[in-house]
Amino acid sequence: MRYTVITGASSGIGKELAYIYAKHGHHLILIARRVNILVELKKELEAMYDVLIECISCDLNELDNVQNIFEKINQTYEINCLINNAGLSYFEYVEDLSLKNIQEQTNVNVISPILGTRILLSNILRNKGSVINICSVLSYLPNLKSSVYTASKYALYGFSNTLRLEYPKLHVLTVHPITVKTNFFKDPSYLSQVKKVIEPKTVAYKTYRYHVKKKRKCDIPRSVSLLNILYHFFPRIFDYLNRRFFSNK
Repeated sequence: MRYTVITGASSGIGKELAYIYAKHGHHLILIARRVNILVELKKELEAMYDVLIECISCDLNELDNVQNIFEKINQTYEINCLINNAGLSYFEYVEDLSLKNIQEQTNVNVISPILGTRILLSNILRNKGSVINICSVLSYLPNLKSSVYTASKYALYGFSNTLRLEYPKLHVLTVHPITVKTNFFKDPSYLSQVKKVIEPKTVAYKTYRYHVKKKRKCDIPRSVSLLNILYHFFPRIFDYLNRRFFSNK
């Protein structure tokens, strides 16, 4: 019996991923800090679909705990997909970030996904499976008050591309949505100022679709690639717009 592992599964994109993967018959290992929410989700999914759900409480900022939990998963289950979805950000200017803020973002967004992937890699390869990393449009572009978060997403994207290069038989998918409608932002009015906001369900659906098709990269929406072109050819214009519209996070 093979399982799909989803981190950050208690809310937002992770929760929607759990719904769509369970709907398509995937047994799931759901990981998040709030295990009580995962247990309720487990009850709902097992009542709706013929799947088995395991719930694990883990703070991905605690790296020793991450290593122990993923090693236990590796020893206990057959894994055909790992979805590194959990993310954390403190939207502050660089000088306002504490060492704790910087370490937490780096641990959750970069080191934990790399560590979990390393531990499960032989298991996933044995099952001809996939590693899916939920990155961001910020894997390509800078963004105001997001220095460490942006750096972490650049790093996760770079890790994904190198992982694919090192293991040609491993399917690696990176997902790059623009702003997603979640409780990620301090200022609740920020989302109302953003013209294009993506629903978590849309990200989950497209992730599954691109997974099935064994694609390398999923930009949501596709016009994300145009932003990348804009930045590289007209960086000053991009910087002006960035300062104008993205300061209220």
